[in-house]
Amino acid sequence: MQIGRALAVAGALAGAAALALAPVVSAHALPQSATPAEGSEVQTAPAIVEITFGETPDPRLSSITVVNGSGLSVDAGPTAAAPGHPLELEVPLKHIGTGVYTVTWKTVSEVDGHLATGAYAFGVGVSATSANAHAARSVVSPAPSIVAVLSRWLFFIGLMGIVGVASTCLIALRTVPAFATRALIALWVVAALGVAGVIEAERAAAGVAWASVLSTSLGTVLIQRIAALLVTAVGVAAVVALRAKGRDVAVAVAGIGAAASMWVDVAASHAGAQAPVAANLLAQWAHIVAGGVWIGGLLALIVAVRGRPSEVKGRAVRRFSATAGVAIVVVALTGTFRAVIEVGSIGQLFSTAFGILIVVKVALFVVLAALGAVNRFGNVPRASRVLRGLRRVASTEIVIGTAVVLVAAALVNVAPPVASAAATATAQATQLVVSGSDFATTVKVRLSVSPGTAGFNDFAVRVTDYNTGSTVQASSVQLEFTQPLRPQLGQSTLTLKRRSDGTFAARGGNLAVAGIWEVAAIIENADSSTEVHLQLTTITPPPVVTVTRFAGLPTLYSVQLQNGWLAQVYVDPDKAGADEVHVTFFTNSNETGEIHIASVTVGMTPPGRPPTILVTRRLDPIGHFVADATVSAGATRYDVIATTSTGVAIATYVTITPGP
Repeated sequence: MQIGRALAVAGALAGAAALALAPVVSAHALPQSATPAEGSEVQTAPAIVEITFGETPDPRLSSITVVNGSGLSVDAGPTAAAPGHPLELEVPLKHIGTGVYTVTWKTVSEVDGHLATGAYAFGVGVSATSANAHAARSVVSPAPSIVAVLSRWLFFIGLMGIVGVASTCLIALRTVPAFATRALIALWVVAALGVAGVIEAERAAAGVAWASVLSTSLGTVLIQRIAALLVTAVGVAAVVALRAKGRDVAVAVAGIGAAASMWVDVAASHAGAQAPVAANLLAQWAHIVAGGVWIGGLLALIVAVRGRPSEVKGRAVRRFSATAGVAIVVVALTGTFRAVIEVGSIGQLFSTAFGILIVVKVALFVVLAALGAVNRFGNVPRASRVLRGLRRVASTEIVIGTAVVLVAAALVNVAPPVASAAATATAQATQLVVSGSDFATTVKVRLSVSPGTAGFNDFAVRVTDYNTGSTVQASSVQLEFTQPLRPQLGQSTLTLKRRSDGTFAARGGNLAVAGIWEVAAIIENADSSTEVHLQLTTITPPPVVTVTRFAGLPTLYSVQLQNGWLAQVYVDPDKAGADEVHVTFFTNSNETGEIHIASVTVGMTPPGRPPTILVTRRLDPIGHFVADATVSAGATRYDVIATTSTGVAIATYVTITPGP
């Protein structure tokens, strides 16, 4: 059978099998369902919040946190796995009342060690989509770090090289040449470095100290990786120690150890979480092993056939060609099977990062297959007489093959589209950007926050010289968060990490609730420390406000709240200068039921100035409050934060421009 026809048959078989097996798939520990459900309104306060994930999360590295409308935690205990249901995490709650609650979660998958975070809201007795909702629904699996991708690449190169050397020596060469010893040692070192980098990248992403790694799922995989590498090391050491007799057995042990290391890695990857697990694990493992036999073996072959052509070398080349032909078919068959399983649809093949990487990998594979065909039908038959063409084409194959392996290393670290299918409906991509400088005007800071809503966000800081605009090479950058209108939240800190472009970045849930936040960026250098104060307001849907104007009276602003409630705000006499800010709460638009309010905080943010908390006083025993304020000209934002006598949190705002 010709290679082209074999590839076509392989693709058709793999595609058909994948479509038949595709209904149940997931990868990365992303949420599949939740109780209470995301965005739901429940009438009875839940005792627990429970989230079901697509992969088994490690409860020692994962967490669920629930906060009320004031940003205070209502958790009654630690996050734990639901008894008998390892895919589910739950957190017990204190007795909670009517209101909107924000759930933030973080998971580290026990299967592949990948980190994911997210946030959503639910309501108790009120709508979670009201103006009081404090978090846009979000699910994020952070992009892989350069260390994670390069480490996986080294790991693959080392193991595939060992499998290739072993298979070529045993099948094509039928001997163990001297160069094989040095090659096996070097490849084992490369694989070991790759393992160390992979574990470090996963540990850093999960935020766990090395001292605690062995008590987590990361430690379990680490032990398995080390054990498989030690088996490989035994085989390599035996190749070094033995002379002629037994070297073939030692090479076989090294190859088996490398294949075992591949199996450990596959079991700790996407394939280990996709049903049917056995078929996906076998397909992924066979894909990598066959790639090693093909590309790794090709490298060993061209080293082995250096020098003048001969009939012995020609026979070795022909035996390798037959073996590589089988390997190419296996790579095509298993690769197509896994791609269909993980991508799910043609649309996602071209609209997602994972799908585009698959397209790149397939394109490179087609080039490799074409080069293989050139060798198979052009250079292999005359290898006993001429080897120059074979070496030239094979060298090109190896270079492209290493690029394919790099793409594969990136794919391992990116969530497949099907992993996110049940976790779609994420918020539209948004970003907040604020800038400022220190008091001495030595540096400028640009802070970008994505998506800029309450909950988890990606923070990026660029520090530049105030005068020249050049990037400042700071040694560290830290952000300190406070919400001036909710001092009971206290202060939280986020340490950012340096990126290759000179910026500093990190992901955190520091913006716990919606509203105005004060952010202090602390920039450390070798001999100095600089602090830049910034202010940002989280992105939230604007409240629905009805404006009613009366002749000779202040303008009345009616702000729609949860469950049909209203907050009425007016400024008297509604002019720049000394005023009174009035706030009253009603249960309905007819103003027939005033809500009993226990406390009210009113924050005033004039244009271009920081927010201040106004001192409120009660005007009636139910829910009418007033505060004295010196009002500036221009649009001023008034944040209203209240708690009813039954403990329901209310948070909203209105922007008022005083009259002339």
